[in-house]
Amino acid sequence: MQGPMVMSFSKNIYCQQVPHGAFLMGRTTPDQEKGHDISSSWQFLDEMSQTVCDLMPLVGKLNIVRQWGGSYNMSPDHQPIVSKAKEVDNFYMACGFSGHGFMLAPMTGLLMSELILGLKPSMDLSSLSIERFNKDEDIHIEKSVV
Repeated sequence: MQGPMVMSFSKNIYCQQVPHGAFLMGRTTPDQEKGHDISSSWQFLDEMSQTVCDLMPLVGKLNIVRQWGGSYNMSPDHQPIVSKAKEVDNFYMACGFSGHGFMLAPMTGLLMSELILGLKPSMDLSSLSIERFNKDEDIHIEKSVV
């Protein structure tokens, strides 16, 4: 077994061996046109294979079973949006998590329930508010996101 997830920000890749032994890995395509194109390509597979074999050469002895593409939910600053909309009554959002949504899901559920019930949130949500993008300031983009 591989053990913990392997991530490389400089190589733009993550790789995790799942319990039944297969490997799940992914990366973003920096020059990908924004949109919802979820097609797969040989170019992507070739780049992914070269990168993972550079990091973990023994993976190169394995067979590729499948590949797929998907939309990547990411906010402009690469940080989650956990917020109530001011423009639409009773509209709440929890989005823009990039690859961290599942990891942050328990706390996100708690925070969303507090927002919806009108309770004081368990943590200060100002830095995660959708309103942060309305400020006349430069957006700090988190670089530690694959």
